Amino acid sequence: MVRWDGHEIGVLSTIAGCLGIMQGSMPKGWAKSFVHRQPVAAMSCLLFGVGLILPVTVVPMRRALGMPTNQYDAEDPRVKFPKFESLQ
Repeated sequence: MVRWDGHEIGVLSTIAGCLGIMQGSMPKGWAKSFVHRQPVAAMSCLLFGVGLILPVTVVPMRRALGMPTNQYDAEDPRVKFPKFESLQ
């Protein structure tokens, strides 16, 4: 089950707001024109979008795989802490 914390909701609402503003203020076909005319800036925007999506996808995947998630959400009751053999 997906648990929606504050940071996931903040990330998704930021993405939705940015896309809504761009779609409402730009003419039809702006994205294709943007990619064609300014490929470096378009790639930068794509990497920005990937960076915004990562916190929403990586933490649940790490939790499902049983990997440590204490650096992302230490207060979550389902948090998994790393185990170090040399300290035990």
